[in-house]
Amino acid sequence: MTKNTLFEKIRRLSFLSAPLCFLSLIFLDFSFRTLYRFLSPGAEFSYKPALFTLGWALLLTGLVSLLPRLLRRIAMMVLIFLYGALTLVHAAMFNIFGRLFTVADIGFAGDGAKFFSFSYLRFRKALLLCILLSVLMMAAAAFLAPERAPDRKKRVFHRALAGGACALDFVPFIGVLVSFLSQLPDQYSLWWGSTYTPNAEAEAYRDFTNPNSAMMLTGLYQYTFRNILVSYGIGQDYKSIPQQTAYYEGRQVSGENEMTGLFKGKNLIMVMMESVDTWLCTPDYMPNLCALREEGTDFVNHYTPLFLSAGTFNTEIITLTGLVPAVSGLESRAYSTNHFPLSLPNLFKDAGYRVNSFHAASPSIYSRGSIHQNLGFERYHSYEDMHMEDFMLDSQMLGGYEDMVSEEPFFSYLITYSGHGPYNQEQENIAAPHYEKAKKAVQKSGVTGSEENMEEYTRAVAHAMETDELIGGLTERLRQDGHINDTVLVFYADHYAKYMTDKDFLSGLKSVAEKGRAELYHTPFFLYAEGEEPQKVEKYVSSLDMAPTLINLFGLTADRRYYPGDDIFGDLGGWVPLPGYGWFDGETYLLEDYEGDIPPEEARLRAALRGRLEASWDALKSDYFSIMG
Repeated sequence: MTKNTLFEKIRRLSFLSAPLCFLSLIFLDFSFRTLYRFLSPGAEFSYKPALFTLGWALLLTGLVSLLPRLLRRIAMMVLIFLYGALTLVHAAMFNIFGRLFTVADIGFAGDGAKFFSFSYLRFRKALLLCILLSVLMMAAAAFLAPERAPDRKKRVFHRALAGGACALDFVPFIGVLVSFLSQLPDQYSLWWGSTYTPNAEAEAYRDFTNPNSAMMLTGLYQYTFRNILVSYGIGQDYKSIPQQTAYYEGRQVSGENEMTGLFKGKNLIMVMMESVDTWLCTPDYMPNLCALREEGTDFVNHYTPLFLSAGTFNTEIITLTGLVPAVSGLESRAYSTNHFPLSLPNLFKDAGYRVNSFHAASPSIYSRGSIHQNLGFERYHSYEDMHMEDFMLDSQMLGGYEDMVSEEPFFSYLITYSGHGPYNQEQENIAAPHYEKAKKAVQKSGVTGSEENMEEYTRAVAHAMETDELIGGLTERLRQDGHINDTVLVFYADHYAKYMTDKDFLSGLKSVAEKGRAELYHTPFFLYAEGEEPQKVEKYVSSLDMAPTLINLFGLTADRRYYPGDDIFGDLGGWVPLPGYGWFDGETYLLEDYEGDIPPEEARLRAALRGRLEASWDALKSDYFSIMG
């Protein structure tokens, strides 16, 4: 067969170019959602994502078909490589955080990259194979792309066909648009007696409060399109200032109780511990921390919901401001420019305290230098200010001890680092000083698993031991200079130990299978005050409750109606808000798990939860608190 004959045969197959392009896009989406069907069982066969995907596949195929041959080939390969890469990003994000990627995560990508490890890139072979097949199909489509007809009459005919194709592109476009509008909820139908569909799909789609559900509801292409709109606030609005004020005026909060003003005038040191999970908080692993917990007030049912993939920043904002970080539609610079008169640093400063924050990381990471100053701190102290030789070693934070305490009333906020993953040799400098001790403690614990899992587990314990060394040293210094008698210590985790690569092993450590998925968010939180009677608080609470509780305990002047959480010692609250408008109150209640109509009491609770979260997001988007001066 001659070369010319071969090309002639190939040219006859050029009619397959557009169908192969279309099938490549369809196959990529369907295979991805099938492999991750456990996020929403049955959704891969739902007509809703099928309509979106068919519409987008037709639309994209039609658009690239309008291009000249070379540009068409380039566009086809760019499309498939872009969406193929996105599926890998979704898979990597799910491996680490248990949630799919959102465009809003890009705002924290630069900082997150500093902690990147290849150990997190464990992709399923089936996913890689499906992406490869999609790329091969698209490559075939690009190769078969017909060239422009040399004959003038045929060129006129082809232009007429292109014009018709352009007109036909309106059909899938209209289809996508109609599907999009049909998915948006009626924003004005929410009231106290409302009943809701069990999955709350429309709300998840509108606000992207649950990326996993949104993906399974819409498919890869509509998800990406909608994600961009929501993440950049396009088409998003918020309630007016008078509407927000009316909401706050109608909000009920707990009144004074026997704990009101208990610590008025005392100093406060808050320590947010990086990745110190419940299974790490044991006497054999962290004896200094556990000794304080046993003598303090332990909130045994405390949970840390994650509304952002940047888990530390997520909890940092919640506990310092009392507000919930906006999951989308809000650029991170708002935390550096908005007004936060009711943040803990500002409230303590107004009460005459010196307020400072301490963390080994550079002020540029998560823009902490500007954010902490804007939240009211006098200064953000990094590793340089604390004279740390190794910024990863928490025990060296004591080099800044003289700035942490004062003869004047003080509020010092510490963020640890050593608990950070990955738990492998990439951070040998953290684990090495404690590794042998950790190995012996782990052997004594009775925890079992694969060799790889146990190695990670042991290193996680070694990381926690470094944090415990800081806690022991800090307590000892406070005792030596007498500040232990007039200082309240608060310890809590920023998030669960999400850097364990085997999520099934992690779920076993946290008893997720027996107690429900919300158990993943279960984290330590307690306070210690010398001379106070030890107690265990059984109430279900979250990081959102921390600010209003401390305001009550220290007798600070603030209207607690503006905080979405509740005073733990008050008569309200007792439930944990979760992303996606779900909650936990001792019995798992997640909307995607619920079958049938939601009972009236649960519907009322959900309406209250939604109101609190959206009020917090509206306040951030509108800089509501600027009206307070």
